[in-house]
Parts: sequence; structure tokens; C-alpha cells
Amino acid sequence: MRHKLKIKTLNKSYRYSDSIFYLLTTKKKLSNILGIELKCLKQLKHDSNYNVFTVADRAIHEPTGLLNKAHTHIASLLCRIKQPDYVHSGIKGKSHITNARTHLGDHKLLTIDLKNFFSSTTRHMVFDFFYKKMRCSADVSDLLSYICTYDGFVPTGSRLSMPIAYWANERMFNALYSLSCSKNIEMTLFVDDIAFSGDSIDKNFIYKLNKIITSYGQKMHPNKTKTYHANQPKLVTGVMLVGDKTKARNANLKKIHQDMVLWLALSTDNQSSSLNKRLIGRLNSQSKIDEKFKGKAISLKQKMNAL
Repeated sequence: MRHKLKIKTLNKSYRYSDSIFYLLTTKKKLSNILGIELKCLKQLKHDSNYNVFTVADRAIHEPTGLLNKAHTHIASLLCRIKQPDYVHSGIKGKSHITNARTHLGDHKLLTIDLKNFFSSTTRHMVFDFFYKKMRCSADVSDLLSYICTYDGFVPTGSRLSMPIAYWANERMFNALYSLSCSKNIEMTLFVDDIAFSGDSIDKNFIYKLNKIITSYGQKMHPNKTKTYHANQPKLVTGVMLVGDKTKARNANLKKIHQDMVLWLALSTDNQSSSLNKRLIGRLNSQSKIDEKFKGKAISLKQKMNAL
């Protein structure tokens, strides 16, 4: 069985100026860092190193072979650079749930989804990150910008996609955060989902947000930008917020109910191990949002074991 590559941070977290990429000035050193011969490294610039396919009408760009290795290594190194506290994606101990919980309470809330975030993050933006932020030489920055992108933008199916897209858009996110702080508004980021909570949210605030976002080459998704009044239930990164409590979404409750009905309908001789695993998995997943599901998962598992 082929070993699956994984991002490895080795529990390291340091300033960007302590990164091995900082002040990297020769392609030979880049070759040594990635453990790939320079001649081979240059070949990774070509889009033929991707497997491109479609899932639910969405194009997926999956790096293969040596490019997959390079992407995983670069992602591992980028994920060791400390990110601001407002970021909740791709960080150990944080998740879509911690992202949502930051906004608990009875106050206004605004959620924004960036439209085509990865494909709007261009090779030039990636080049600027390595050249201006990391202060790599122009030739190293150029090579990295090609290695990290597909057809001129950040690919959607790589382990590198999320960290490189964040760093290429870091100045925009920091500008949004600065505006939020000036209005005493809480901001969090989960990949391309941005949430804001606070009583100062109004049309003028949203106008300023949109102005910042468009000035950096991104777009607010018109159908996925939503404002909530202080006392109404709110949906943030898949988690319902009701006052000071997190609740499971109705869509997830419906799936659990459907699986439970099916499980009860099966005789003891026809119990499905895949159904059992799926049902327990869904209960355990929701228990991280609402603790009452933890007891239900334990009770059901005991019944399954007895059968």
C-alpha cells in the first residue's frame, strides 16, 4: 500500500522571518530544501503534473508524483508560520466549530463567502508573497509561483491550496481585521468564509469590507453573504448559534433521523456495519457541537454491541 503524504508541522510555530523560505536567494537551496533535483524541480512548473477531474460540477486540480511531494513539503513549511488569532482553518486545536463559537451571543452577525477564492488567487499574488513578504530572490519567487499554481491560479485539490491561498491574500485579511477592530467587531476566518459579529455592523461597514476585498482582486459571493439580527439563530461555518449555545443544523439532524429510522427497521440479523459506523460517526461529529449527542452515541453503540 502506497504511503499517503501528510502535512507535518512537527508542532513548530514561528514568525515568518524564521521560516526557511525567508531570504531564500538561490534555486539550488530551494532544491535542497525540497529534496528534489533542480532539473526535476523546473519540470514541476508544467500543468501536465496535475490530474484534473470534476466533482459536483467543480474542477479539482490534484498534483501527482513529484509535484505532490513538493506541494506537501511546501505546505508543511508554510503551516509552521504563525498565523493571526482570527484564523481558525488548518491550525491544530482549531476548527469550524471554534470559528463559530467565537461569535456566540446576542449581537449582529455578518457572514461572507469569497467567490472562487482559489481560482481568484493568482500566480502573481503567490509570487508577491514569496518576493515581498518572504524576501526571496526574484528567480526563486518565480519558480515557486509556478510550482504552487495551476494555469495561473491556486489549485483546488492540493494540500498546499489552503496555506498558500491564505498567505497570498494575507494583506487583504489583515486589512479586513484592522477595519473590524476599529469598529469593535469580532472577525474570524475559515478558509474563504469570513464572519463578523458586533453591534457596529451596518451598511457602511459592509461597503468598506467590499471595497477592501475588491481592491485585492477577490469578490464577495452575492448569494453567500448574509446578515443576522442580534436575537435570531445564526449559521456560521456549518454550526447553528442560538444565543450563547451551539446547535446542530437541521440538515444534519435530518440525516441522523433518516439513518436511525433505517437502523431500527433492520432486523438483528441484517444489521449493516457501514450503517452502524455512519450513524455513530454522525452522532460523534454532532457531539462536538451539542454535548447531548455524546450520550446518544454511547447508548446506541452499547445497543449495537449487544446485537
